[in-house]
Amino acid sequence: MKNLLLTLLTILSMVLPASAIEIDTLWYRTMSAGARDVDFTPDDKYVIAWTNAIEFWEVQKGVMEFSVPTELLGDYNYNEEFLVFSKDSTPKLLNWQTREVVEGFQKQETFLGRIRTAKSKNEFMATKGHYPKVIYFWDINQKQILDSFEIMKEFEKDNQKWGRSIHEYDYVGNNDEYFYIRVNDNNANTPGMHPKYEKDIFSYLVYRRDTKELVDSLFAFQITTDNYSHVDKLVVMNDRSKIAWNNKGGEINFYDFNTKQFYGKLVFDTHDFVEAFDIEFNHDESVVGITHGQNLKIYNLQKKEKIHEYFLGSWQNLSFSNNNDYLTTNIGSWLVLFPSHTGTSSVEGTDNNRLNLTVTPNPASNNISIHFNTVTNELIKLSIIDLVGNEIDIIDEGIIENQNYTIDYNISDLPPATYFIRLELGSEIFTKKFIKE
Repeated sequence: MKNLLLTLLTILSMVLPASAIEIDTLWYRTMSAGARDVDFTPDDKYVIAWTNAIEFWEVQKGVMEFSVPTELLGDYNYNEEFLVFSKDSTPKLLNWQTREVVEGFQKQETFLGRIRTAKSKNEFMATKGHYPKVIYFWDINQKQILDSFEIMKEFEKDNQKWGRSIHEYDYVGNNDEYFYIRVNDNNANTPGMHPKYEKDIFSYLVYRRDTKELVDSLFAFQITTDNYSHVDKLVVMNDRSKIAWNNKGGEINFYDFNTKQFYGKLVFDTHDFVEAFDIEFNHDESVVGITHGQNLKIYNLQKKEKIHEYFLGSWQNLSFSNNNDYLTTNIGSWLVLFPSHTGTSSVEGTDNNRLNLTVTPNPASNNISIHFNTVTNELIKLSIIDLVGNEIDIIDEGIIENQNYTIDYNISDLPPATYFIRLELGSEIFTKKFIKE
């Protein structure tokens, strides 16, 4: 397996720079280890990569400015002032703006599991150790455990003895009034049970946060010796009363906890059995990004239409920037930054080779020279656009009379960023990326 992974990464290292990197990627970098998740800071200044540390990569230059060691995954607290994480079995807070680590939590007897934060109050939940049976809730202000919830460890059903374990959890509800737990019920503890008849039944159980009362449940899948295939990827949406659930191959179903009903679906692949690695929404939930296999796809949620697709990589985690300009993702320990393609106008155009569309110098700080070849007496519109297709300025518009077209353009007033020259020639659109330093 290790040799196979090395071979795949070697192939990708040859293919990626020659294709996706030159065409669409703003930058790609090597992290200290494979990322468990990726995100942006609230001001979109940094890409955050959760490896064996919280790594902060400056968006414009792709430089890692600082990192803080961590165990497993954490998250922003409710007002995004701190990142809540753990190190040496101790919860900690990181002020991402001042880079100060705030201590004060008590060291636990073992390591903490995935930290999930409430979004309406200063609270987080986490398990402890391997094969956890208890979820603990911490008050971030007081830096102490508020209460806990212990699942039913063993129970009998159908004359069989079952054991239950916790595999996932998060807050749900716009006021964090609920939490869910993904549990596995296994009947292997039944005396005399033949392995052939063992079952693993996975479900999502939803409880009230205050009373711990069970209020809803969703069957996920069942594993037996004859049937071990399954699809199950669930994420809480920005409207936290709703979830997006990839519980069937190649489609995402949307569920509302208030009505306890499914209210829509998105088919993201025509294959019979395709599971998403990650599902993420942009800030206003107008688009959704999905990673699976070698594809990263972006869909318009209202129209249920694919608006962009990235190839050439085993894409894993992904996240949209808060301003919708960027999308970050990873392939193992590679961290990649793309334009998000969430705008109504795509920055992509037809192949530029036919026109020899060039922008020099590139990168540039003051002036650029734009050149292309075409026939005379053609109507053109030449403009500069940002990463999501917003028009910044019209450089030239009208009938051209020279086959070898060249124009100089002053970019000194533009903020440092990545832009595109957009050439509309009849019904065709051509683009060329350049960087303002």
